[in-house]
Amino acid sequence: MKNWILLRKSADYAGLSKELNIDPVAVRIMVNRGITELEDMKRFLSSDISESFSYKGLPNIDKAVAKIKEAKEKNLKTLIVGDYDADGVCSSVILMKGLKLFGLDCDYVIPNRISDGYGINENIVKNAHSAGVGFIITCDNGISARDSIDLAVELGMEVVVTDHHTVTESEVPTKVDAIVNPKLCTNEYPFPDICGAQVAFKVLSALFDNDTKFDTIKEELLEFAAIACVTDVMPLTNENRNLVKWVLPRLKCALNPGLNKLVEKCELSAKERLVATDIGFRIGPCINASGRIEVADTSVNLFLSEDSSKREELSDKLLSLNAERKELTEKCVNDGVGKIKEMYADGEIPDVIVLYLPECHVSICGLVAGRIRENYYHPAIVFTDSNEGITGSGRSIDEYNMIEGIQKCADILSKFGGHKAACGLSLKKENLGELIERLNRDSSLTKDDLTEKLYIDADMPFGYVTENLIDDLFKLEPFGVGNTMPVFALRDLQLLKGRRVGENHIFLMVKDANGNVKELKLWRKADEFEEFLLGARGEGILEKLYDYKGVSLVGENIRLTVSYYPGINVYKDRRSIDFTVKDYKFT
Repeated sequence: MKNWILLRKSADYAGLSKELNIDPVAVRIMVNRGITELEDMKRFLSSDISESFSYKGLPNIDKAVAKIKEAKEKNLKTLIVGDYDADGVCSSVILMKGLKLFGLDCDYVIPNRISDGYGINENIVKNAHSAGVGFIITCDNGISARDSIDLAVELGMEVVVTDHHTVTESEVPTKVDAIVNPKLCTNEYPFPDICGAQVAFKVLSALFDNDTKFDTIKEELLEFAAIACVTDVMPLTNENRNLVKWVLPRLKCALNPGLNKLVEKCELSAKERLVATDIGFRIGPCINASGRIEVADTSVNLFLSEDSSKREELSDKLLSLNAERKELTEKCVNDGVGKIKEMYADGEIPDVIVLYLPECHVSICGLVAGRIRENYYHPAIVFTDSNEGITGSGRSIDEYNMIEGIQKCADILSKFGGHKAACGLSLKKENLGELIERLNRDSSLTKDDLTEKLYIDADMPFGYVTENLIDDLFKLEPFGVGNTMPVFALRDLQLLKGRRVGENHIFLMVKDANGNVKELKLWRKADEFEEFLLGARGEGILEKLYDYKGVSLVGENIRLTVSYYPGINVYKDRRSIDFTVKDYKFT
């Protein structure tokens, strides 16, 4: 059960509303997010992307630029080493397009998730050396690959690392020519929470400096930086928010032909307006799918291809791979939930849930961990078998810094990396029990920490919700980490009936105290809602809920309090207001 917390912050809502020409509810939401001054609100409502081009203060940025220029002067064959997730793919595309424009003879390689594991490794280095590569530049990886990068330097190759992950000092390469990473202790850049693709873009900004040649591709590359920012779950504040806000309306007609084709295939081109979740749940998963099920080259090649028929073929393939990924994920989530119920039948679930699922494909461990985290509101790590023993991915809750927890167990891990919200790690199977024991012994999580908080921005009746209000709420987009989607609440709704839609969705017809009848949408929660009703009213209630054979639910007088978010639904040129339920309870 979530802990509902109504935010009550005071401000001159009417005055600020008039100054900004925006609904007082939208002002309230900004105040709830800590934006209280008029000038700060004006900046929040704008989309100034000038900071996306800034790079001053990034550690070793001048050294990295000098090395790239030197590689061009020496005519060194260049290899970009990316990563198999969406951030790594987008970073690779950014560097490939940028460095080729600069004049380097370059190619790229993306590690195979199964055979190579994460990031640059000794096989990649040796193969590069055999192929005559003289310069390696990494993106979205490399900060923890000391042995592999030191080997590359020993073999005579010059190396620049661009990354954004947090690691311990002992893992940082010592022989590398330059490391550009805002997480380094020498960082002076004012906003360190940028993704790998943004780091890559800033390296190019520094490289080209005021060269107008960069103007021909920089907006196209910003599309990829924004996608990576969302898919890598970066906080949507400061420059991240401005970048994503600026890019979103442009994605409907993306400048990159391959990306434009993918947007079209995801059925987003005709959408009235795109939001961050369109990237997070539609575009991003397709990009990620190639690196999960096969190899990430499919995504990179789509975005680099100059052949329209090839782009058609590759985008179709990504959608097919993503459908396969969804099916695999659903099965493994069900297996994981079943295992948790079996292991912790007494309900005493440990602070950090760690599961070993040998049937789980290594590529979807993180997705499964995310769903487990969502179901139980506990940090979760899911392991499966790999060449390195067992390999896992973790997803955390706000109250737990996952990378700090993992770092405390570094002595029993073969490899690890990540940040506060997520991690990847490998270890010998015989060390799994000790890892579980140590993570939970040192977690310091309380019962309150492990209770999900649902912050309510305002009590708001259905009658207040208009298209104008929704337009003003849209001005607060993009929503995500650091700028959460607004949530409203309404009490004492009479439940009239329900209807199941798809596999696990349910739409509820309710009536408020003023007699307004609305349909509320619960996505992926039909089974959960049925259990909720059965637990309170017993057998027969579902027959009335779905109004089988004319049996009505009205006589049951079931009253609900719901939290919701309103939106606009456009279907066949018909517009209507949608109400999506976040949570519910009996009044």
